[in-house]
Amino acid sequence: MSNSKFTQSPYAVFEDAAMPYVPDELPGQGHCAPAAPRGRLEAARRRNERALMAIDGVEGVSLGQTAIGKEALVVYLRDPSVKRRVPLQVEGYPVETSITGQIDIQRW
Repeated sequence: MSNSKFTQSPYAVFEDAAMPYVPDELPGQGHCAPAAPRGRLEAARRRNERALMAIDGVEGVSLGQTAIGKEALVVYLRDPSVKRRVPLQVEGYPVETSITGQIDIQRW
């Protein structure tokens, strides 16, 4: 993700068109990182996902971080024109946007 607003980590695993994965347990630490109040962010996502997905041009909603590491909702957009219709905050959490183009789910 060359145009990513997300904090890069040397332990992150990247895939094309995917969110970076940062494991809870980092190599050499031998213990899990604290879970933090991620449950509240997840609950906010669940409560607001349907309304966000109802915005024409929104392709998906997930959890992520701002460029400075603050918890955020991430809203995936079909094109840049959709950004003006997406709120800047949801339940006090910042909303980050990512232009992904149209996302098609193919079932094999």
